[in-house]
Amino acid sequence: MKQLVVRVLLLSLVCCTFSDCFALGTAQQQRKAEFVKPENIQGCYELTLSAWRPNSNLGEDAVFVTPPHGIQLFAEKGTQGWESEGYVVKPAPGVEPSIHRGSYWLPKSSHSIEIVWTTGFSGLSMILSVEGTNLRGEAHSFWDFPRRTQKADVIASKVECRATADPVPPIQSDCRADETRPKIVPGEGWGPVHIGAAFPSVDAFLGEGRLGKKLSHVYFKDYPRRGIQVSFENDSGTLHNVYFYNRQLDSPEFDVFCGEVDKGINWKSSVDDVKNAYGQPTSDFSGAYFGITWRRLVFEGIDFRFENEKMVRIGIPGN
Repeated sequence: MKQLVVRVLLLSLVCCTFSDCFALGTAQQQRKAEFVKPENIQGCYELTLSAWRPNSNLGEDAVFVTPPHGIQLFAEKGTQGWESEGYVVKPAPGVEPSIHRGSYWLPKSSHSIEIVWTTGFSGLSMILSVEGTNLRGEAHSFWDFPRRTQKADVIASKVECRATADPVPPIQSDCRADETRPKIVPGEGWGPVHIGAAFPSVDAFLGEGRLGKKLSHVYFKDYPRRGIQVSFENDSGTLHNVYFYNRQLDSPEFDVFCGEVDKGINWKSSVDDVKNAYGQPTSDFSGAYFGITWRRLVFEGIDFRFENEKMVRIGIPGN
């Protein structure tokens, strides 16, 4: 009889233990599911960052850890490039974009979010807590080469989103084969968009572009509706480099450039096609990030970038 009572007590204890474990697991799942609701966070914010610490004298590299001073958070999931990692974040209407080619934000808990800006290699992330209508927290830099991480305090103050003019409709590029079109020539460029061309003539041919990052010797200008990015010499104002895009994942703002190389290479060409046309590259770089494999083949005066074996960018000159 005594043994039976002991067994009943042990069975009750085990059942209670399983019940407690189940309740604990359910509570943990509920806690995991409690995230900031995107519709409660969406809107425009003014960003204020403290000085980075430690002070590493970043110089020109400071642009890689400088976000737009005003941002807009959306409640919509991203679908292109880096945005597909989370929800959409963009410069607020009328605010100049940063150097970064990708950005997104994610709920981290019931009272915090993370915002990330990246060039695909370097950038910054912010972990921000919700404080009423504002956000407050800390930013961290990250680099694709050995460098100490910096930190900065962040305040994101919610503001009204400014109204903007109707967006300019994209140019409907005609990508049909056309022998009269200029070809991309290694070491030169594409028609009037060639090495040494003066800024006014390039701008007149491509249409008004958008100013991008500025370095010590060059500044960039984007022509997203033409799928082209150009760098100009700061001193002379002449063309230094030109890049042609085909939906590179960290540059979704660029439309597809319609054209091909003088040796018949186009966006459908493979790595082997390029090697057959140009021989062995002078440099062959490769890597991977977020499940994307990339490869860059450099030849004299031209280079080709591939992502998941798809050609996504051509550069002139190849350096």
